[in-house]
Amino acid sequence: MKPPRRTIFTLVPIAILLLPIAIYLADTGSSSNEIARNVTVVGLPVGGLGPQDATLVLESYQSELRQSSGTFTVKDRSFDLNPLTIGLTAATGQAIDDAMLARRDGNILSNFASWLRSFGSVIDVPLTISFSEGAIDKVLDTWEAAAIENPAFEGAVTVVDGVVTPEYPTAGDAIDRVPAIEAVKGTMSRLDKSETALPITTSEPQLTADDIDAAADEMEQMIDSEITLISNEVGVRVSFSPHDLEAAVRADVSGAGDAMIVSFDEHGVLHVIDPLREEFEREPVDATYDVDLATNDISVIPGRAGTLIDMEALLVEMKRVALGDGIGTFPLIVGAEPSFTTADAQSYLPSLGLLGEFTTEHPAGQDRVINIQRMARDVDGAVVAPGEDWSINDEVGIRTEEKGYVAAPAIINGVPYCCDNPANIGGGVSQFGTTLFNAVFFSCLEDVEHQPHSLSFSRYPRGREATLGFPKPDVRFRNNTEFPVIVKTAYRSTSITVKMFGNNGGKKCTDVTYEREAIVEPEDEFVADTEGKLEPGQRVKERNGIDGFLQRVDRIVTYPDGRTETDLKLVWRYRPLSTLYTVHPCEVTGEPVNCPVALPSVTGKTWEDALSTLAEQGFLAAKNLKSVDDPAQDNIVLDQKPARGELVRPGTTIALTVGSYTGDG
Repeated sequence: MKPPRRTIFTLVPIAILLLPIAIYLADTGSSSNEIARNVTVVGLPVGGLGPQDATLVLESYQSELRQSSGTFTVKDRSFDLNPLTIGLTAATGQAIDDAMLARRDGNILSNFASWLRSFGSVIDVPLTISFSEGAIDKVLDTWEAAAIENPAFEGAVTVVDGVVTPEYPTAGDAIDRVPAIEAVKGTMSRLDKSETALPITTSEPQLTADDIDAAADEMEQMIDSEITLISNEVGVRVSFSPHDLEAAVRADVSGAGDAMIVSFDEHGVLHVIDPLREEFEREPVDATYDVDLATNDISVIPGRAGTLIDMEALLVEMKRVALGDGIGTFPLIVGAEPSFTTADAQSYLPSLGLLGEFTTEHPAGQDRVINIQRMARDVDGAVVAPGEDWSINDEVGIRTEEKGYVAAPAIINGVPYCCDNPANIGGGVSQFGTTLFNAVFFSCLEDVEHQPHSLSFSRYPRGREATLGFPKPDVRFRNNTEFPVIVKTAYRSTSITVKMFGNNGGKKCTDVTYEREAIVEPEDEFVADTEGKLEPGQRVKERNGIDGFLQRVDRIVTYPDGRTETDLKLVWRYRPLSTLYTVHPCEVTGEPVNCPVALPSVTGKTWEDALSTLAEQGFLAAKNLKSVDDPAQDNIVLDQKPARGELVRPGTTIALTVGSYTGDG
């Protein structure tokens, strides 16, 4: 059955009307994440692009703007301006957001109408370009100074040889800033730039002749007589002569340009006070302790904060004093506080006492004693905070002659040596290291680092001693208590003592030193006599040998409740040191090798007997005949060279003079 003709005539117009709507819905639905058709940003086509692609287009444009310099003229001078100098920035993100809303900012009917118009019209979205006005202003200052020959002058006050001279304000030309800044912005916002002339205006000074005269009067008062500043904190006073004040005074137009400010200049003032800076500016000093070693009583030596020159306040005070009675206070500010304050030291004091001590002996008058006592002075009074590591090398540093150390015997590569090696400077201080290590040992403090000598010396306790070098070996301990540890030293001509003060909770430490193990006796070592003083078989002892052995030492800690524990188990193997002899060079191997022997006398013997005697000793003989008148001397050795008793090596040919009797007179 066919539909009624009236129905067909009704449906056709509706279908025709709905067709574009369907196309609109399909078009906008498929491009909802894209910028609408025929939308541009400053003329750049971005329609149909997603936000990411559109951003690339605008960032490329921004990059071009940043590379596009502009040219500006100020009077008859031209200047080029790089966009980066004035901080050119494009708001690309905002422009993309605005472009995404174009043709989509109404209801469905208005958006449909915009969609229809998109086929025949363009919507252009602006791109905001921004600049740093402060940077533009600085650029204009530079151009103004370079191009304008008659700028406005705000006046000045100068002083030469004590004479103050006012210079009065005058009008002049200047770049008209407000329109000039807008002109720079407009030109630099475009790619199609043309040379832009900046407007010039007449500039009137803000200051008057009265302002300049008042500043000149003030300057004259400030430099007419000496001023003195006193610091009671550090006990120092400094005076500035009129000549000093003249060199430091200055007059400047205020930042707002409405006043002439007279003041003292920091650089001019520093010329006077720099030589005194160390007297005014001081590093903080830690509080410390003083100990009466006779009674072991401890007292606090107060610390103090550091001081610094308050330069800003100093310049202000100088002006006040110069305009006043000429006497004032040198302003200082409190610098860094000491790391260990007087209050800190006082809080610990009631709990501190002697922890342990140790003394070693030495002969008087040796060079090594100078070094031992020098190190004792360098270390004396050191305070080690709870939980802190402390070492001799950290405290003393490298030993040098400038610090008062001298050359003395030292163990170098396992052998006692003196004294042309750099390691000999400060030689002998290992005795101080041993003394301090034992004070640490018996104070129950934590041993962090120590190294016994390679050789055992009778003056040191076996296995409980320490050598020193720089930067290694070192003697280092940790304050494993809750209280400061004070290191005190004392010495006499024949001994060195180290005492430790603190509070270890009442612990006492003792040692158990075991018998030597695995003893290795020293071997003999021979060196050649280079001076020719020794004959074969003779020897001179240069040093005694030292046994090598294994040594064990334990530290026993006894607590206040009687409980004990072993907290250190020291084990060390000492190397043997050979007994050293000087011998004839033929005996340096320990056995005679081709040693010279005393030549026997063969004078008076027959040639045959002499030859036999010499052969028995390993010598050869050469016969030299000499005519004789006495038949009894025939074939008799008359002379020998070398002579009897001279040391001659075996294999040497001995020249013998033998008599020859011919019988014919």
